[in-house]
Amino acid sequence: MRSKLSFGLMIVLGLTIAACTRPAREPPLDRTATMVAATLAAETASPASRTPPPSASAIITPSVVSSVTPPPSEGPSTPVPELEPEDPRYGLDLASPDYRDDFSSQTTWSGPNFAGAVNMWDDGRHSATDNYADQYIWWSTTKDELEVGNLYAEITVEMGDCSGKDGYGFSIRVSGELRNSGYTLEFSCDGAYRMRKFIVGAVATLIDWTSSEMIEPGPNSVNRMGFLADGNQLYVIANGEVLDQVEDGDLISGNFGLYASAENTPGLTVYFDDFFLWHLKP
Repeated sequence: MRSKLSFGLMIVLGLTIAACTRPAREPPLDRTATMVAATLAAETASPASRTPPPSASAIITPSVVSSVTPPPSEGPSTPVPELEPEDPRYGLDLASPDYRDDFSSQTTWSGPNFAGAVNMWDDGRHSATDNYADQYIWWSTTKDELEVGNLYAEITVEMGDCSGKDGYGFSIRVSGELRNSGYTLEFSCDGAYRMRKFIVGAVATLIDWTSSEMIEPGPNSVNRMGFLADGNQLYVIANGEVLDQVEDGDLISGNFGLYASAENTPGLTVYFDDFFLWHLKP
């Protein structure tokens, strides 16, 4: 497996530290979302397994999203392809997810909302805005009861005005008392993907930015993100096509997170819709 670059990043602890770095941008105490403040610290070469050692960093207190009864499970409205035996999704009925969120409810995902970022329900979609073009990300988590270990999940994302590595993220196995651990899959404005691991006080790049013709680039682009986790096997899927795979077994189960990540465009806004989840059978 080809070598990848890894980034050590720092996750900044609490509102006290945030106030020291950005006194005018201190967020209110928000109990409905998780903040992960990541600051680029160093760059080293990844080993063949693509799993770099974590770097020391601090953490942020997250939120709890209120519990709601999940909506009825309804399959995709468009035909789904027949899967080949070597496809990691083989055996799943892609026309019938185990859980579906069409974002008709305003309570499944929420927050945070302050000067730095806005995550909110917006007329049947989840809108995520990152107001500052920096290395900070602010993710919104779903309810605690939606905890899964081995899974395949998809979500549709529409990009707003963007450039370069402006992007958006979809997190799985979000876990820990502070909701500051999880695997994240990110797509960028210029048509690339990246996978990272946040684990209590450290962040590591498992797959560095990799361009793919399967990812629709540019402003107003729409992509269907797919993230599959089967034990320590993690797969990148875009618009129905398997793009990449990496091994990492540090995180076992958890729930989900969504976020925008501005690198070049302050006020970057993306829209999430049609979240589908399948449980992998043992």
